[in-house]
Order: sequence, then C-alpha cells, then structure tokens
Amino acid sequence: MQDLIALVGCEDYDEREVEERVTRAFDLLGGVENVVGRGQSAFVKVNAVMAVAPETGIVTNPRVTAAVIRQLKKVTDAVVVGDSPGGPYNRTLLRRVYEKTGVADVARETGAELAYGTGTVEVSLPEGKALKRITLCREMVEADRLISVSKFKTHRYLNLTGPIKNLYGCVPGLTKFVYHSRFEKPREFADLVVDVHLASGASFHLVDAVEVIDGDGSKRGDKKRMGVIAAGDNAFALEALLVRLAGLRASDSRVLSAAVERGICPEGVDWPSVLGEETEQFVMSGFRLPEKTTFGERIPASVTGHLSRAFNAIPLPLAGKCTACGTCAEVCPRGAIALKSGLARVDRSRCIRCFCCSELCEFQAIGLRKPLLARLARRPTI
Repeated sequence: MQDLIALVGCEDYDEREVEERVTRAFDLLGGVENVVGRGQSAFVKVNAVMAVAPETGIVTNPRVTAAVIRQLKKVTDAVVVGDSPGGPYNRTLLRRVYEKTGVADVARETGAELAYGTGTVEVSLPEGKALKRITLCREMVEADRLISVSKFKTHRYLNLTGPIKNLYGCVPGLTKFVYHSRFEKPREFADLVVDVHLASGASFHLVDAVEVIDGDGSKRGDKKRMGVIAAGDNAFALEALLVRLAGLRASDSRVLSAAVERGICPEGVDWPSVLGEETEQFVMSGFRLPEKTTFGERIPASVTGHLSRAFNAIPLPLAGKCTACGTCAEVCPRGAIALKSGLARVDRSRCIRCFCCSELCEFQAIGLRKPLLARLARRPTI
C-alpha cells in the first residue's frame, strides 16, 4: 500500500459540487483506471449501518456514493453497491436500510446493482492478531475490486470511525456482535477491526468528510463541517490525515493506534503524502471525542480494583422514547438486554459497555447512566 492521499475541499452536498470534487480526487490519483480495470467487477461498500436518513450525517451521503459509481461506470458496468448493516443479514433488513439511507435511489439513478447476496466466506489471515480466519460477506470480498466509501465520525467504543472501521461492515450481520463478545476490551476490538480490514482486501478508499460527527458517537453527537473529500488506496494513511484534520493525535484513534503498534503504519499523523489542496486550511478546532464512560479510564484498574463496576457508565433505555422494538436486545454481544414491561432493561453485570445498542437504536432511545461514584468523582470541590 502507498501513502498517497488526494485531498479536495467540498463545501456541501450540492450534486454538481460533489460530482466535481469526487472527479478531482480520482484525477489526482491517476484516474479511475488506476482504481478498477476495464470490465472488472467492483463492489462499492458504503456506510449504511442502519435505517436512517442521509441528513443525520450517520451514513455515507448518497450524492458522494453516486459520484463514485459514475466514475467506476466509465470503465465497467459491473458495479454493485451495498453494505451489511447491524442486525440480521437478510433481504428484508437490507431493503429497508437501502431505501432509508438513499442507497436504493443511488442504484436506480446510476444503474448500479443493489447488493442482496447474503452468502459468506471464510478468509484466512495468517498475520491476524485477534483472528486467523474471519467470516466475511462473500459478495464484497469476491468482487475484483472492493471500494470503500466511508463516513468520518466519532464512535463511543473506538473514539473514531472512518476508512479503517468501515470495512468491519464486511462481517455479515449478527456475526459482528459474536466477534464483539469475544473481544470486549477496546484494544482487543481495535485489533479485530484491523484484522477484518486487512482480510477484506479493499483496494480503494474514499471518505465523505463534508459533514462529520463529533461528541458522543454517531447517534448522540453533533454534526460539524469539515468540508473535505479524501481518497487513496491506503486506509491507514487516510485515517491519519483525517485525524490530523480533526485536530487530534494518532492515539485518539484506537484502530490507528493498534495499527501503529503492529508496525502496519508509522506513528503520528503527518506521514501521508497529500495531493490537491493545502491540508492546514481544513484543520478543525474544538472537535470533541466521546466522553469517557468509566472512571477506570482515568485511573488504573489496580487502584479501583473490585470497585471498578461502581464507576462504570452503562446504557440507559429511555422511557418515553424506547419502543420495545427489540433491536438492542438482538444486537447486544453479551445478551445483557431484555424487554420487560414495554421497556428495554440492561443487566449491568453482563454489559461490556460497547454501546452497540446506542449506535443501532433508530429512535435515539439509549442514553447513558452514570453511577453515583463516577458523578461524585467528577463533582468539583468547593
């Protein structure tokens, strides 16, 4: 992999503006012929993690996806677009997610095929740290070229999600949460995400960072304007650039930190070679990472000892917002959520604080319960 990144400014999601900016990104990297060969099959893997409207900023904007597909269509008609959302890997959920996120409209507009194949394949990864064999979506990894079109936003468990984490969506449906239950600590999960990314074999990455989300994750964070579309064939270089534009350090991205420690990429955020516009004009100020959810993140576990649970924040289903749809219970890696009296209930002893329930709740009905000891620890003294 190279570390050459195309960086172009993009003020908003105006169709003509996005088309010009995406075309510019491809041109800076030598044109679409350097991304996919004539007549080859291409799978465009977007971020369509759940059934939400593009205006939320949570999913890849359909204007960006459409512009990428139109570039690919210059050299091949064999273009498939889709994702494996959180939840059951079946046509019913896929259809619902595609319609809500605008992916279905993109397919109708561009002539790309929607991905409805639900077959899986075991991929060997001898260099994997978390897993040596990984189950992935067959349709994605068996395409001649896997193209990732991601969003840049905060993630409560990993701090940030972008070009590296987007490929975790190659893991089919509920298998994501099976893996999550095996690797429950953030660092372990970060290594798993890096392994999945490598196993996917994605050959090109473009990030929709026109609007990004900071704060407490994609559902409870705030939309901010970065005004950027960036692309390249090395997702680790791309993530380093985006972390830099957010005014953060490499250590703020847990997946990037894991890759650095494994020698996959250099330390810091200044190493990618950037083509196109000047980097500094896009650097943001005040970009907020998710609030720490445990007192143990601020002091060593050897100090908190068996009291650590008393300091841990956990998901809090909100009466009045919770519809008892059951999605949170279905996706919880540890089966820590059950429906009782028309409300989701969290078993604190089983919760690993991955906040998958919050990330995938369509009704923003999962809040954060901060324990008494944690609130006392944060209370200012007089």
